[in-house]
Amino acid sequence: DQRYYLMGLAELRQAAAGGDTQALTHLAERYLFALDGKPQDPEHEPGYPYREAAREALRQAYVRGNLHAAAIISESYLLEKRPLDAAAWNLVARRSGDTLSADWFLGTKDYQQLNESQRAEAGRMAQSLWAELEAKRQTKG
Repeated sequence: DQRYYLMGLAELRQAAAGGDTQALTHLAERYLFALDGKPQDPEHEPGYPYREAAREALRQAYVRGNLHAAAIISESYLLEKRPLDAAAWNLVARRSGDTLSADWFLGTKDYQQLNESQRAEAGRMAQSLWAELEAKRQTKG
């Protein structure tokens, strides 16, 4: 929906706080790709934990039905050079049916450099994440 691209940050935050799944996703993307590390942006707030807030918004969006949010979380960890976390969230994305995003990740150098032990650990992490997210999906929160 184009209107989310046109919203100011305060309006987008308000819509996200109301549980709007698209607003949660757009807010997270704005945090990750427009504001994080970009102090020249007029909406940038120094010291604001953009990455953490983005991942929390994406978790909420996932619980509310945006299953692609898991892949965006995976990408956020990949950008931070945290391939184990990225791999775990990638597995959640794959299990959710977002195979296009999941397949892309498998071709990255970061994923290919994980050894079998690390991949197994990512699998355990993904299982835990999946259980947590599914429990929240059952209660929508």
